[in-house]
Amino acid sequence: MSITLAQLERETARRVGPYAEHQTDRQLPSTASFNWVNFPQLRSDMGIDLVTNLWLLRRGASAADRQRLVSTYDSDTGRVLPERPWSVVPPAGETCEFHHLNPEQELRVAVLAGLRRCFLPDNVRADPTQLFGGLDLTAQFPWLTDPWQIARVRYGWLSPFGDAPWDSYTRMGHLILIGMFGNFLPMSVWVEAWRPAWSWVNGDESDGPTSDDDVLEVDLDYAASAAHIEAWHRFPARLQAAAAGGLQATQTMAAQEFERMAGIFGPSQRPVSIGFREVVRLGSGGWINGPW
Repeated sequence: MSITLAQLERETARRVGPYAEHQTDRQLPSTASFNWVNFPQLRSDMGIDLVTNLWLLRRGASAADRQRLVSTYDSDTGRVLPERPWSVVPPAGETCEFHHLNPEQELRVAVLAGLRRCFLPDNVRADPTQLFGGLDLTAQFPWLTDPWQIARVRYGWLSPFGDAPWDSYTRMGHLILIGMFGNFLPMSVWVEAWRPAWSWVNGDESDGPTSDDDVLEVDLDYAASAAHIEAWHRFPARLQAAAAGGLQATQTMAAQEFERMAGIFGPSQRPVSIGFREVVRLGSGGWINGPW
């Protein structure tokens, strides 16, 4: 299920509007003097305008050359003229992408917002350093902020082995876990939780992806459907323009697809608390009462 941020943006781009990938001509290289870029796959005798007013994205280029709007398109030659000159023209064989949404200000914004809708099952080991007032989960895991994210709590040392009674509440934006302590603190508390997809990048804790090559552990269709509906929420005029001709999904269709994918990969249940209905003995004379 590992994907890159670039893969996610490409899949989202296919859903939100016209999208294509083409390589620059290897036999007729682009020249800085004319600023044209040649794409053999765009040659057409029918004169159909395929790319004017789309965004041309060069993922391997510098920030100054990363994206341009297509100003003019010559179907006979497959030449594309950008809105302003390149500092370094695309070399022969470079793969370029053509996007409906602005890659920086619209597409990536929708993709990052969509990741906030996606959740992954995770099992984290919380250090029970607090006894009175409960265990502050948010202090240890900043992404763990809502009670519904907790699916199960277990005791354990090197690994979880037994269910623990628990309850939770929020305080000053922090999620507090209570109800699983007896007279003695356990060595470890294992929490099965729903982790937001943006919080795990390149195999480590993160504040979110920032570069094309950043790796995410989320299903591609799940994340792309979330980004699609976020694009409808944030840029409705742009999405409506693409869907008006019946060539792209409507907002209703996008919402139905995200609901379907969330039902497969997302949280299926959102419990608030779980616990034992009877007094439980923890050994060494410790006793607790779980929530009823």
